[in-house]
Amino acid sequence: MDKNKLKTFTTGEFAQRFGIKKDTLYYYDRIGLFHPAGVNDNGYRYYTVPQLDVFWMIQSLRELNFPLKTLKHYLNAHSPEELIALSKGQLSRVKQEIRKLEQIHWLLSSIVTYSEEALSAPLDKISLMELPAEPVLYSDPIPQEIDIISGEEWFNYYDRFLKKTELKGPAYVGSIVSQEDLLAGRFQRVDRLFVRMDNADAELKPAGLYAVTYHKGPYESVLEVYEPFLRQLKEQGLTVCGDAYEEYLLGKLSVQNQTDFIFKISLAVHK
Repeated sequence: MDKNKLKTFTTGEFAQRFGIKKDTLYYYDRIGLFHPAGVNDNGYRYYTVPQLDVFWMIQSLRELNFPLKTLKHYLNAHSPEELIALSKGQLSRVKQEIRKLEQIHWLLSSIVTYSEEALSAPLDKISLMELPAEPVLYSDPIPQEIDIISGEEWFNYYDRFLKKTELKGPAYVGSIVSQEDLLAGRFQRVDRLFVRMDNADAELKPAGLYAVTYHKGPYESVLEVYEPFLRQLKEQGLTVCGDAYEEYLLGKLSVQNQTDFIFKISLAVHK
């Protein structure tokens, strides 16, 4: 192959490969960020194959909102050592952006999963399900001696858990009523918060047989569910052997009216 006959691209062809406008290439040339390889006999700019990698890096970093000034400094690195130092500095920023995207992916996936489950849920019925173990992130338990906490104390407790999970809001954060409180009829007492999330601090929610029920109504109506729920379990010869997990499948994020909220209670049982 004759190296003097390398493939060249017109400005339009080069722009098309990256899904950008020709004006972007003209602008980058004007500010000294990225120049064409040369100008042909007809006076038109052209680009070459070796420039593809350079521009790919530029576009990748621009998509992460890197300033043009930083990019110019990056491309003008005069030694491998300087390029390595600059790259290491940018890697930490890239990791932060990846983490943000992972959180967005988690939120959107949760919206789909929880909403689809809610729309097909059999309301006010009991279903027995063999559920696998799954990673769950728990808050610190509320001390047993504390029966009632103030609104401010509850907010601070909730906020600490959000910071632990790195979530920005309470969507899909559930509540746990302990087995002890269930059997004592203290259905309003939250023992812990939880969220389905797989990270370094997650624990496995035990696999096993769970009694599951769904209810439609405002938040406070969950208290009306437990007594008949537990009574029916007893009538079916089932014994409670774990905590109750409350999850809000449709909440303020999904519906406008509180009477349309749908929540789910899962409770470990054995026959």
